[in-house]
Amino acid sequence: MKRRIFIKRLALVAGMALTCLQAQGQVQRPIPYPRPGSTQEIPAPRQTFQQQAVERSSPTDIARYLAGMPVSPQSPLNRLTVDPRWIAYSNAMNVAFSKLEQRQLRSMRTWRAAFLAPATQFSRVCLYFFSGADFLYADTFYPDCSTYILVSLEPVEPIPELQSVSPALLQNTLQTIEASLNTLVNFGYFQTRELRDYSQRSQLKGVLPLMFVFLARSGKEILGVDNASLSGGTRGAKVSFLDPTTGAQKVLYYFSADLSDAGLKSNSAVLRFSSSLGPTNSFLKASSYLLHGNGFDLARNHLLRVSASILQDDSGIPVRYFAPGNWTLRFFGSYVGPIDLFKNFYQPDLRQYYAVSLPKPLTFSFGYQWDWHVTPLIVAIRK
Repeated sequence: MKRRIFIKRLALVAGMALTCLQAQGQVQRPIPYPRPGSTQEIPAPRQTFQQQAVERSSPTDIARYLAGMPVSPQSPLNRLTVDPRWIAYSNAMNVAFSKLEQRQLRSMRTWRAAFLAPATQFSRVCLYFFSGADFLYADTFYPDCSTYILVSLEPVEPIPELQSVSPALLQNTLQTIEASLNTLVNFGYFQTRELRDYSQRSQLKGVLPLMFVFLARSGKEILGVDNASLSGGTRGAKVSFLDPTTGAQKVLYYFSADLSDAGLKSNSAVLRFSSSLGPTNSFLKASSYLLHGNGFDLARNHLLRVSASILQDDSGIPVRYFAPGNWTLRFFGSYVGPIDLFKNFYQPDLRQYYAVSLPKPLTFSFGYQWDWHVTPLIVAIRK
């Protein structure tokens, strides 16, 4: 009898202690597992403060923050936009992209609507070799495409939660982004050295941060970012996004790959992937005249095989490779030869084409020639 009374009292004391601890939030209630055969879901255990992850930001808000643009009011990044340093960064980015719009992009859209759009209507795939992170110009010239494939050597790495990056390192990253965009914003192309310096100094590695800036500045809403690595170790990312101007959902693939003959002989997965999407509208800009030499025959032949159209400056595929029976060539602007750094790649046959074709003038620069009066632009259309 005494033993039973003692046990009841002990149970009562334990129950009161448990109730007290639960009220203070220190102990979780037991999870009510369903009966065997029941379809009732098992509720997830409540996380303690230490277990809770950093509150996640949407990809669109991350892109807008990196681009110096306002984020949504409920975003955890919103509190970072009141930092005077971010405000100064935002003002500088606004000025830079406003100048780029007035000096380049507006005229490019006008030219594109008149001369390029009719040639690209048979494909909705843009293929851009040696692109770096340059989604901006791909979107400007190919706004009707639903799929973009960008390929270059620059690595691709995931973007961490920005709230987890220390303020000093985050500020350093913003300064590095601004500096790395300098040549592109002012002259229309990336410098390899600037991209290398960005990768070394920035807390955010790879092309995605810069690509996010261009997606945000072109008004896109990022729906998701997924791994898109190919066989043989080709690393890649797939960015799904919404284009508010048309309401269309689109996809941007970026692959970090060596497009030299040696690289493609070792791993040609990126060529197989782009071939699987059908005819492409191919884009080449400021590509260091790599396709002029013998070390990039596979990449050049691939473009000539899969492309329905090719838009390029003189640093792309030499005109001697466009067989007259297969291609119609249209010339715009003026050709005086490459800049001094690449003067060995002068094309006498291209100069002759310009002399006899009476090309229409351009009102924007393209590629290495920052002066639009001497900028060459070539549109090749498959017959």
